[in-house]
Amino acid sequence: MRDGREAWLVTGTAEVRTVLADPRFSRVEARRLGAVMSPAVIFTKPGILDMDPPEHTRLRRLVAGEFSARRMRALRPRIQQIADELIGAMKAAGPPADLAEGLSYPLPIAVICEILGVPYADRERFRAWADRVSAPGTQPQEAMAALRSLFDYMGGLVDDKQAHPDGSLLHGLVTARDEQGRLDNEELVTLGCGLLLAGYETTATMLGKGLLALLDNPDQLAVVRRDPRAVPAAVSEVLRHVTPGVDPHTGLIRATTADVDLGGTVIPAHSVVVACNTAANFDPATFRDPDRFDVTRENAAAHLTFGHGMHRCVGAQLAQIELEAAFAALFPAIPGLRLAVPADEITYTQSTLIRGLRSLPVLW
Repeated sequence: MRDGREAWLVTGTAEVRTVLADPRFSRVEARRLGAVMSPAVIFTKPGILDMDPPEHTRLRRLVAGEFSARRMRALRPRIQQIADELIGAMKAAGPPADLAEGLSYPLPIAVICEILGVPYADRERFRAWADRVSAPGTQPQEAMAALRSLFDYMGGLVDDKQAHPDGSLLHGLVTARDEQGRLDNEELVTLGCGLLLAGYETTATMLGKGLLALLDNPDQLAVVRRDPRAVPAAVSEVLRHVTPGVDPHTGLIRATTADVDLGGTVIPAHSVVVACNTAANFDPATFRDPDRFDVTRENAAAHLTFGHGMHRCVGAQLAQIELEAAFAALFPAIPGLRLAVPADEITYTQSTLIRGLRSLPVLW
């Protein structure tokens, strides 16, 4: 690994699922061994991603309802409206355009702001903080300052929700803190920060890269253009095929609490394990001809991009809906949409965690 330690790398779909679902593979143990290098470790308490049950279960239940299938169905028309408005503004301005700045980033930011109750006018502030945390070469004190700024901002927002209830997710968490004692203030603020960051950066990256994959594969884009019913399957294939991270061989870190027989190999207790969900998405035992980008693939939804088990991304369905809304609106609205430069000339951000697009120039 980057710090020189050795770890077990797990790449098969079935084996990765086991690692992510079996309680003998622990996030708390990985943190105890020093293998988890997440921003959450700078705070006095771990974030939800660094917890095992029952602590993880307690916090997850507080937010799971807001991201339930019923809630997402109710939110879908609003997400579609936001996508339509962004695309309409971009079309009205005329070509050329940057799909990254015009659609990929503002759509997830607008949606997560509405869910959490964050003023949309503040979106550029927390985007700048996130960039400072993840950019390579950032000194530890700079990353700490950015995290502290975000933490302080979220703390002030929590205070505002207490004084001015608005029915948002943050307001619901404040109620859970004050009236039910289900979490303390630091857990609330840390959870709010995590939801805010996770709710836009990864989705924005996958949306931008998904649009690029379609525009760079005209035969696959033609399938989506011909039949709007193909959009959900196309989104699943994007999520399977597109790699969000910088290093495709990294993954979700756990550590064993006991000796575990995995795929015929015994992994000793207290060993660091990297469950490479990206590799699992290309496992030929699960996906036929896995290197091929195929929006008609029947089992693309079996991907592990959102993880698996108790730590599966709570906003997975939200991200799926956002990508569906963007694809469904964009290509009918701008039939002649095409890349303005060759795909190999597209530039990427240099985050150490997420490798997103700097821009996605298009014409029509």
